Amino acid sequence: MVVQQGENNLYTYFTKIIIISLAIAPAFALGSDNRNLILIFVMSISPILIFTFRKLYKSDLLLLTFIASITLFPSILHPQSMRWSTVLYSYMFCLTFMSYYRLLLSGKLEINSYLKLLRFLILAYFITLILQQLSVLTGLPIINLSNYSIEEPWKLNSLSSEPSHSARILSLLMYSFISVKEVVIDKRYNFLNAFKEDKWLWYAFIWTMVTMGSATAFIFLPLVLLKFLKNRNIILPLSILLLIGFILFNINYIPVERVINVVEATLTFNPDEIIKADHSASFRIVPSIVLISFLDLTSAESWFGHGVDSVSSFMYQYIPYGGEEISGGGFLQVWYEYGLITFIIITIFSIKNTIRKNDFLTYAFWFMLIFIYGVNNQIVWLCVILLFTNKYFINNKKLFN
Repeated sequence: MVVQQGENNLYTYFTKIIIISLAIAPAFALGSDNRNLILIFVMSISPILIFTFRKLYKSDLLLLTFIASITLFPSILHPQSMRWSTVLYSYMFCLTFMSYYRLLLSGKLEINSYLKLLRFLILAYFITLILQQLSVLTGLPIINLSNYSIEEPWKLNSLSSEPSHSARILSLLMYSFISVKEVVIDKRYNFLNAFKEDKWLWYAFIWTMVTMGSATAFIFLPLVLLKFLKNRNIILPLSILLLIGFILFNINYIPVERVINVVEATLTFNPDEIIKADHSASFRIVPSIVLISFLDLTSAESWFGHGVDSVSSFMYQYIPYGGEEISGGGFLQVWYEYGLITFIIITIFSIKNTIRKNDFLTYAFWFMLIFIYGVNNQIVWLCVILLFTNKYFINNKKLFN
């Protein structure tokens, strides 16, 4: 049941805080393994809301079953390798979503407030990047700096832990803004007409994506513009994109060259070729390719898992010069470590709460930001929460209009 929108109280603020804490990763708040300490604090107190609402939803059952499976399967079958810190971190993400689910369905976030929050976050990423670029230009200390290399002075992280994360998050924020703006104006987002109203937001988005120095940005920027594929005004954003791509390609802009090399290498499905093309990108791509060959439906471990963090016991052999604790593989890692049953549960949960049948971009974001990422990552749960929120407002369009 949805209650009256626009209730301005502590619950409303906390709903926004959950989104913000998932959408940014300030340098001062990054702990070991780049874990966001602000987010951890927010997640640690969010479960209180579950008891406050005193109601169990059908969607809770999937997450509670997932929590039970990642607890029981490894602790019973592989107690010697049970790593509670990893499992408890998964608990926190799941319980935070359950809390957010209750807040949203109880009308604690008004649609216009959500739209303003998305706009604010996009502009915040832009302003932070501008300040960082001015610092590089003038030689002043760079604010909010993390994962920085002096060899690539213009590759800047903005408000997340690294540039590639900023590219993913910013694209998701912009896609969500367009999707929900369509609910507010009660028609398709026309690029030409809406650009007059949102031009500064578009300037900020495109500048940040193009100049942050991340190759990932040139994968996700076209993805956002595909939102206009069914719209006649696709010609203008597509022309802008092609012009930008043409200019950057001809000046040998390294991020664009990296995208081309990685795409070509990935299509070979050869780990060695991918590593050769881009060692950094290989950490996100190669583990999934490797794990496919390890999945076997005939073994008990395939159904109930090989144990927590078992992927890191061998993945280092396939990606050189990355240390001995390399992991990854997204949901395939969940399958390998916790079993097929757990994999099916989390896959059903994520698809059910994020994908809209008539919106192919939700499939793309689900695959690129959820499936190939895994579970214990803030970008994954930001994607789950934003796509779920978009879906909620779109499905209740008549109510909000």
